[in-house]
Amino acid sequence: MTAVISTTYDDKYLWYLPLTTFLWNKLGVDVICFMPRMVEFSDKIALINKVQIEQKLRQKHYFFNSPTHKEATYSQCSRLYAACLDLPEDEVLISGDVDMAVLKNIFTPNKHGDYLTIIGDDLVPNGQYPICYCYGTVKAWRDSMSIHNNTYQQCLDNLLGDIECESFRGNYWGKDQETLFNELQNDPKWLVQRSNGQNQWATKRYDRDDAYILDRLSPDTIDYHMNRPGFEEGNFQIILTIMKYHFPNENFQWLIDFNEQYKKLL
Repeated sequence: MTAVISTTYDDKYLWYLPLTTFLWNKLGVDVICFMPRMVEFSDKIALINKVQIEQKLRQKHYFFNSPTHKEATYSQCSRLYAACLDLPEDEVLISGDVDMAVLKNIFTPNKHGDYLTIIGDDLVPNGQYPICYCYGTVKAWRDSMSIHNNTYQQCLDNLLGDIECESFRGNYWGKDQETLFNELQNDPKWLVQRSNGQNQWATKRYDRDDAYILDRLSPDTIDYHMNRPGFEEGNFQIILTIMKYHFPNENFQWLIDFNEQYKKLL
């Protein structure tokens, strides 16, 4: 199984990359991360790579080309096209967010064969499917996303290259989830609801907007939409508290050290 995430070089997202990878790896899941092609190698990327090596994190970076004002949208949508990579057809790909900490493996890839499974279809507006989480085999992704023989760069350019508008990120926020919904309209798929039945908050999820988040610690929690930005002291202490609760035998000194080093590069 391989998780597919993405990030730009915005500190509000990039900071999470080692931690999110670490958590997926703890579940036995490798990680693919899509990123804009670097103009120059940065100290932050050097630090992240250093942590990845020291912690033996299983993660591969893949880079896309994009106009600067479209980088966030290209990054979001890149997760739809991981099946363009040279991967076995029976490998299972799970789309996720770089700032979503997955604490339990709830993915049952053999249950639904070559159909994509959408977890939490009731958590997003009509006309969208959540990018956290859609999973299925590489074959299912290739069929559903009409990848054919295209590269992920070609797929992204076909989807976004000809679009222009003011505030591209704002106007096309959710383009990834809308595309996922549109591509799957005529395909068989499995929908798994996760709402609490009252609003679009997910059950068994810690949410960064919850002022009482630390009062709700539970071993049954599936995931955690992490407080942002993660390097701010108050947010970091919440993240660290939750990590220590769910992984009491884990030494998170590496995360503390990473955070201190990252802050010096801001």
